[in-house]
Amino acid sequence: MMRLSIVAIHGLNEDYNSAWLDPSSGTLWLRDLLPEYLYSARILLYGYTADAALSAPERPSDRILQHAQTLVAELEADRSGNNAARRPLIFVCHGIGGVILKRALAYSSSRVSKKVEHLYSVFVSTYGILFFGTPHEGLDKDGQLMFASDEDAEQSQIFHASSRNSETLQNINDSFMPLMKQFHVHFFWEQQGTRSKSGSILRVDESTAAPVYDDTERSGIEATHSQMCKFANVSAPGFSVVIATLRRYAHSANAVISRRWVHALESLEQLRHNEAAELVGADGLSTDTPIVYEKHSLTSRNRHFRVPYSASSIFTGRKDIFVRLEESILASGTHETSQVQKRFVLYGLGGSGKTQFCLKFVQDHRQSFWGIFWIDASTVENAEQGFASIAEIGGAGHSFIDNADDPSIDVSRFFPPGDRGHILLTSRNTECRYHETVGYQELKEMEKNEAITLLLRAAGKNHSDPKNRKLAGPIAQALGYLPLALDQAGASIRRNICSLKSYLTVYNRWRRQIMGRREIQGSEAYKYTVYTTWEVSFQMLKKLGETAAADASEILQIPIEKIDDENSSLPRLLHQEGPQWDTIRIRKALALLEQFSLISRDVHPEEESSSPSPSSDSSENHIEAESYSMHPLVHYWARDRIPVTEQRLWFETTATTLAKSITGRNEPSEQAYRRTLLPHIDFLLEEDYGSPLLGPDADISEIKIVSRLTDVYSECGRWNSARTLQEKVLQRRKAVHGLDHPDTLTAISSLGTTYWNSGMVTKALDLRRQELDQKIRLWGPKNMETLKAMDHLADTYWLSGRYAEAEEMGLKTVTEMKKSLNLTNPLLVRASTHLARAYKHSGQPEKALRIMSPIAEDCEKELGPEHEVVVNAQADLGMIYHEINQLSLAETKLQAVLNTRKRVLGEGHPYTMWAINDLAKILTSQGRAFEAEGMLTAILDTVRHVLGPEHVGMTMTLTNIVTACSSQGRFEQVDSMLSELRRIFTQKIKTREIDSLHPDYLFFLYQSARNRSQQGRIHEAERGFKELLPLCEEKLGTGHPRTQSVRARLKEMTLSQQRRTPTLQPVASEHVNLKHIQHKSVTL
Repeated sequence: MMRLSIVAIHGLNEDYNSAWLDPSSGTLWLRDLLPEYLYSARILLYGYTADAALSAPERPSDRILQHAQTLVAELEADRSGNNAARRPLIFVCHGIGGVILKRALAYSSSRVSKKVEHLYSVFVSTYGILFFGTPHEGLDKDGQLMFASDEDAEQSQIFHASSRNSETLQNINDSFMPLMKQFHVHFFWEQQGTRSKSGSILRVDESTAAPVYDDTERSGIEATHSQMCKFANVSAPGFSVVIATLRRYAHSANAVISRRWVHALESLEQLRHNEAAELVGADGLSTDTPIVYEKHSLTSRNRHFRVPYSASSIFTGRKDIFVRLEESILASGTHETSQVQKRFVLYGLGGSGKTQFCLKFVQDHRQSFWGIFWIDASTVENAEQGFASIAEIGGAGHSFIDNADDPSIDVSRFFPPGDRGHILLTSRNTECRYHETVGYQELKEMEKNEAITLLLRAAGKNHSDPKNRKLAGPIAQALGYLPLALDQAGASIRRNICSLKSYLTVYNRWRRQIMGRREIQGSEAYKYTVYTTWEVSFQMLKKLGETAAADASEILQIPIEKIDDENSSLPRLLHQEGPQWDTIRIRKALALLEQFSLISRDVHPEEESSSPSPSSDSSENHIEAESYSMHPLVHYWARDRIPVTEQRLWFETTATTLAKSITGRNEPSEQAYRRTLLPHIDFLLEEDYGSPLLGPDADISEIKIVSRLTDVYSECGRWNSARTLQEKVLQRRKAVHGLDHPDTLTAISSLGTTYWNSGMVTKALDLRRQELDQKIRLWGPKNMETLKAMDHLADTYWLSGRYAEAEEMGLKTVTEMKKSLNLTNPLLVRASTHLARAYKHSGQPEKALRIMSPIAEDCEKELGPEHEVVVNAQADLGMIYHEINQLSLAETKLQAVLNTRKRVLGEGHPYTMWAINDLAKILTSQGRAFEAEGMLTAILDTVRHVLGPEHVGMTMTLTNIVTACSSQGRFEQVDSMLSELRRIFTQKIKTREIDSLHPDYLFFLYQSARNRSQQGRIHEAERGFKELLPLCEEKLGTGHPRTQSVRARLKEMTLSQQRRTPTLQPVASEHVNLKHIQHKSVTL
């Protein structure tokens, strides 16, 4: 049972009751609706004198603090008195109530001393917060006036505390922001204006109610500010999102808060230990204590700050790396670390923001050091001159060694002797990381939301505006979230060279000019543009004059972001003589490119546990898995360096190389490799170098290339992309080879599989029949190719709901295959799985089990647990167990299948989502419908986006959600889902994709009738079952479990015509613990 507390805090001009009470219906949703979904929650209301909260004579910050302190004290007392002190907390806040809560949590988080540590419990226990129309960034004047209650309100403290530039709000936000990562947060904003003398206005608009922060949710509610948190019924605007959020939080809160309490108690115990040690004068404290930062005087610590540049005023993000650097450089370390010179190395691609990051760090921590000195290490002369100036001053400070990029310079020669001082080193040269003594960090591309913010700030646009962020997102993605590129793009937009809307169009046409243009004001700390910064690296590379350097230069000519050391297309290396590939030579070239940060080596799971070491040599252990990645903008720069006359040649070379690297092997490593190729295949098929791949005159070699590329699309579940190209491949195969050529038949088979996966049943049936007819005519009925075609057709019969034909065709196929194949042959395993599937759906699960039980076990031993046919066989076996009510076995099988598909295919693959659907069915049957519903709703949008709104995967997911919701008695949600299903099935029948007797449609009719019965709409339900019975008998037969279920329900209704059995009962009052917890306790 999920045990938690939900606390509601109202806003201005409201009380603890009216804030949540719908006046038209009298519904207090926290009491009347919420317990149906979270029946074990303690629901509490907090009240305060809302109309005076910000208009008292005291300073507004003091007044808010008083309410925050009272909230924490009252809540802690209530929870302690009711044995609920460590229950997870979820807060629901309206308006200014959210501001009070933020101040309360900041206050609670600081109560760690022995005498008040009980107040710390509120902070530790808080899991989630729902903010309804809270003015986080303040209100404009119109919004403030809407809250005013008298003519003199403008002179009250509300205008000082809630204005856009309110120092009170800013201070609260500053104290809350470091804590927010602890909580799950959902911001809601009003979407209907409130009437006023000047018209209809939004009291708290989206920009202030729902600021864009990382890892938070945002939703609008089609209601006014006052009405947005009042729900008359479950169909009220916003209610479904609010309930889904609360249920999701409730589902995870207990486990998270339990772990948090363990850590909190350990920290408090250590704090008490440290306090005791200080009292007795102990020389040293435990090394397990939390990090304690050195304290310095703000007025006298720093004497020298010789840094010629300032950090950019729009510096954004990188907070996690800031924290790591603070812990490495500023923290009081162990005895061992205090005896060494602290050196931290920051390395990465040119343009990744290393210099700006360090400028920001030394600027923010200036007072932590006696002296800070910037050293330009781009040349020996510059570095020597910089260190000479430090020597004149004397003393140990913090040295910021920048641009140590040249591999021919040993930067360690410039380190001050001894163990004093701190050094922060930046370099493109990855080898420099071995100079660290307290840590190193590669600076990569920015996180998506931070990159969007930086771009908009550089462009001079409001970065909180959702419209701006939506426009900026694709730009940031196209620029690979690289800080320097984002800065340049923002400058171009700011100077009206282009707009947010037109930037990508201009960029795609004039990329070379834009990336080579220097538009950034105040960027004197960095003198290069995006393209020139990498050109500098390239020229350094060429200066080395080695064979490896020449090879590395040629690798950069390959217009593809992914390089695999076994399949690279390098002109010199491709012409190597002898039977063996010169692995050492290519490794040297790749190592040089990695050293200059122009490429990065991908870390595979088996390598993650090992840390880099200059002396480690694991190359032979990972030769097959090793691969390297190139930032997309580096790729564009490298490609743009190639003369236009040569680009088509390089394009064809890349396409050929990529196609040849694709094998048909099913090992997980091969599948994982093929998944990494998707963005590169997209690039090849979208770019146009004079003429596209697979044009109307494409030759055999081009057809082969595109065929291999589309196979990857198909395997990765990109069936829409695959289908378009496979149709072209088939046309060209027919034109070049004719219908009877083996390659044409292969193209027919591949396209048929894609039609099947796309749910295009009619087209799949047509192609499968054509494939079988041609193979019988060419090779006879018992040839293995013919038997494969029979298996394809049998499985397509199953998909179309023609189970009898699927059984007949499948049985013939399996019988013939057994004559020449052993039981673990993948072809026979696949055909047997399809036959068992037909038996199960036709109501013969025992027969299906007799086929699958021995095969699934044997083929797993022979082929391995991650082989495609093994995983599919285990999935079908699990659903057979479900059908015969062996639910524990079924769950074990499907959980293993889901884990494997996530690992091998990826979480977003359609077959992974199929496994989620199957597992959800089992959980619902086990009485775990809430858990099942959560799994299904989590993937619903992905299913709709990836597969389309009318794909069979969509109807499957909706159908399973209906079953889960129905099991919980949530019939209004069921009605909504059934309406969507009715629309989908009506469209499918109209377009003749399925007929009106398809089993999926019959099950939809069954669910509709059952839902009416559960709601007490007996006559409608009876009519529905009566109409359904003859359809089931005709399609499925009189003995099918579905037919028998319909007949049984009709019989029950006939026997109990006068009996009403509604399943939705009012919740007993003792299930709800709803109270006002300030001063007077009121139980409703």
